[in-house]
Amino acid sequence: MAAQDIATERTSLIWSIVVCTTLGVIGIVAGLLSGSQMILLDGVYGFIGVVVSWLLLQASSLAGEGPSKHYPYGRQAATPIVIGIQGFVLLATLLYAAVQAVNSIVDGGSNVAAGLAVLYGVVSTVASFGTWAWLRRRTGDSDLVFAEATAWRVAALRGFGIVVGFGILWLILRSSWRSAGPYIDPVMVLVTCVAFLAAPIKMVKGTIVELLEGVPPPEVQGPVLQAVREVQAAFDLNDPVVRMTKLGPKLYVEVDVVVQPDVTIAQEDAVRNDLRRRLSVLPYAVWLNVELSADPTWGEL
Repeated sequence: MAAQDIATERTSLIWSIVVCTTLGVIGIVAGLLSGSQMILLDGVYGFIGVVVSWLLLQASSLAGEGPSKHYPYGRQAATPIVIGIQGFVLLATLLYAAVQAVNSIVDGGSNVAAGLAVLYGVVSTVASFGTWAWLRRRTGDSDLVFAEATAWRVAALRGFGIVVGFGILWLILRSSWRSAGPYIDPVMVLVTCVAFLAAPIKMVKGTIVELLEGVPPPEVQGPVLQAVREVQAAFDLNDPVVRMTKLGPKLYVEVDVVVQPDVTIAQEDAVRNDLRRRLSVLPYAVWLNVELSADPTWGEL
């Protein structure tokens, strides 16, 4: 990743932390004043986001330092590790909130100041959506900023849900169904927990795949395989064996081809250099290994 991209990444994360801290304070205060578990969850969620964003910022710094004496291959693994931590934290928060919501329903629900809750929901939705849109424009090829933008998208949808849910509660409290009012808040918490499980699960799954050196997603594999096919056609090579894995901003690609024994080192270098040139357009630090192995059966009858 270029120095300018790293600087953009860090600036984006810093501003995300500032906005997240502000919304977290507002959420906790509004949750306590309104008596809403949903809003309190939103505020606590925001403070957890501050910690995670700080970890993302540290991961960005580590990944940008490059190879060193003690880490000859760099520390790009910090990126998927922190993204995985973010996913685990989000999952744990949703699980805790769901348990608390169930307990509240069993205890008869909770009374909430619907007007204040709706006002908070509007503020949270506008701020979260604006931050998400701003981060999306600055994501570029950064997995960290993409993960942060994903979290803000979830926050924006959560805020919209708060507006709708407490708007309905405001109407119910003024109707003949007012006895159902105390259950609206904990039910909203449960719905939110179920609705937003997918994002953190995907983040954790992606981390596990990267750390176990699994194959990268199709959108990463596609351009690599296309480049290999073009080189294969240009040099009239046999079908290659291609292996690849992605670790944060680093992409490992290994290509093995069986050729006739008279292929020279210079020819192997030509194949390697051509493939490296084609892969250089990818938004990753590509670690390429090309091996042309002699066919042991060549010349046999």
